[in-house]
Amino acid sequence: MILLVVSDIFGSTKPLNDFAAQLLSFYSEIIFIDPYGGQNIQFSNEEEAYKHFQINCGIKQLTKQLAEEVEKSKDTVDIIGFSVGGTAAWEISGIETSKSIRSIVCFYSSRIREKTSIVPRFSTTVVFPAFEKSFDLEPIVQAVERNTSVEVIRTNYLHGFMNKKSGTNIRYIAVHIIDNDSGHRRLNGFYQFG
Repeated sequence: MILLVVSDIFGSTKPLNDFAAQLLSFYSEIIFIDPYGGQNIQFSNEEEAYKHFQINCGIKQLTKQLAEEVEKSKDTVDIIGFSVGGTAAWEISGIETSKSIRSIVCFYSSRIREKTSIVPRFSTTVVFPAFEKSFDLEPIVQAVERNTSVEVIRTNYLHGFMNKKSGTNIRYIAVHIIDNDSGHRRLNGFYQFG
């Protein structure tokens, strides 16, 4: 079993790598997909990171990178995507050729609002923040909840809460993944510590 971790606009960062390392015991391999080909770029703020993402990658390119990784996988994959990475995961969730995917978790993937017609073909969890600054979240949550293969989790946290660089992160958070009777691993919740 392989875990694909798709980054947000900040790309490959030490905190993202540290987060994924905590999940290594569940997977034979963890592969990172980020907009900048693994370069650790030190952005001074979120606005700079967003501009760099738009100029150097964009959602379409990130989605293409993810789809290529899924296609070449000979093993079953789970995907965890953050912000634009979660949007890329959402985009491929409805593609029939993505047969090796077992499950997806999308964290605060606000661009899903442009793609609510997608119907995921396998277990997908969408983790929404408490609210979004630039749009009303409720219609998006309601549209996504209509999909029987989608579990929606609403948090009390802000967009970017899993990323220390976002400025909205909480101090400590852990993701708890459980195995159910069918052997399917799924997100079980968030637990704040400290």
